[in-house]
Amino acid sequence: MSLEHLSEKVLLLAQLRLHFADICADELVKVVRPSSHQHCMLCGTQPLLGLHLQFYSTADQQVWARAKGTIHQQGYQGILHGGFLSALLDSGMCQALFQQNIQAVTADMNIRYLHEVPVNSEILIKGKIISSRYPLYKVEGELYVAGKLVVKSNARFMAKGFGKKQNA
Repeated sequence: MSLEHLSEKVLLLAQLRLHFADICADELVKVVRPSSHQHCMLCGTQPLLGLHLQFYSTADQQVWARAKGTIHQQGYQGILHGGFLSALLDSGMCQALFQQNIQAVTADMNIRYLHEVPVNSEILIKGKIISSRYPLYKVEGELYVAGKLVVKSNARFMAKGFGKKQNA
């Protein structure tokens, strides 16, 4: 594990322990992205202006990452844009699938914004698979700031390339 990944893992572990004492954070395992996902604007290693999010899974099959929105992701003055928060949720849910070696794309997504999220907030991203019946996967995502749930979502993902295989 690179020093960068070790450092991120330590920071994530500290935040998880601070707000979620019941989580099995000692067993954090880095989620491996498929090679086809390396250019993702949120978790990819290649995008120049990407967030380079690093996700880790826990023993209970949840994935977690840290993010920090800046003025560049602002909507109303001082508040992070809902579209940015939506993208963080989508990324977390996708990573929950990657953790199970599933490649799928978002089919639909419902989001509930519970609180405004101030710019420069430290955000914890959580993703978890609810049900898995190929080619459809139901997944949940949550965003936390200072231990408080601020945005939540549920979505359905479709196996990547499923429609192409049917029509080929």
